Amino acid sequence: MSLLSRLLIKLQFSLDKLFRLDSLSRSAYDAVAMQVLAPLSTTYQPWSTSALRPSGLVKILNEIVMNRRCCIVECGGGISTVYIAKLLQQQGQGHLYTLEDNLGWIELLKALLQEQGLSDYVTVIPAPLAACNLALETNLWYDLTAFRSQFTTSTIDLLLVDGPPAYDKPRRLSRYPALPALRDLLAPDFAVILDDINRSGEAEIISKWATEFNLTFEKYLYDGDIAIARSQGGFHIG
Repeated sequence: MSLLSRLLIKLQFSLDKLFRLDSLSRSAYDAVAMQVLAPLSTTYQPWSTSALRPSGLVKILNEIVMNRRCCIVECGGGISTVYIAKLLQQQGQGHLYTLEDNLGWIELLKALLQEQGLSDYVTVIPAPLAACNLALETNLWYDLTAFRSQFTTSTIDLLLVDGPPAYDKPRRLSRYPALPALRDLLAPDFAVILDDINRSGEAEIISKWATEFNLTFEKYLYDGDIAIARSQGGFHIG
């Protein structure tokens, strides 16, 4: 075996080891997070591979409690919708507006919320994907027509961006319009959270938002795969 072949084998072994350690670290964070989330869940919640990681969800809930976020807009509904609604119910205040383009998923979300007595805390709004003049690389983004007709009395103090789908190369920057499209509705003191920051598209979006909106993002790659930025101080959740 040549020296180059031996070096390549050693390199692959090292990369495999790092990957295993990375997976173990992420699993450990998520295992602890599931224990933290347990008091908010008395029934089975459908967790898919596309859902927010438990450790990321804990940080979102911490942001709501510690920085008193009461008017939340979520781009892309899922397990986060249910847990945020449960927290708002527990606190007895606040409301979540969820933008979702998948009609079948909207019906499922509404059923889950109704079954668990959470419908008063969430407005799930159909928002089909459409051409958007703020989008990058001709991506589609949510049509806000229905949202703007229902969102008339508040300003947003937490914007959670976990949609639209951006898992393949053509759509890697599809989540960029969230901040510029909703900027006129943001409270002076707001936070924005972006999921899936382990991907190149989301990393580029963070960089653009930071520059364009003068924001500093805290990045949590191992413990959540999310990034958080605040327009004003507030508590940092670590």
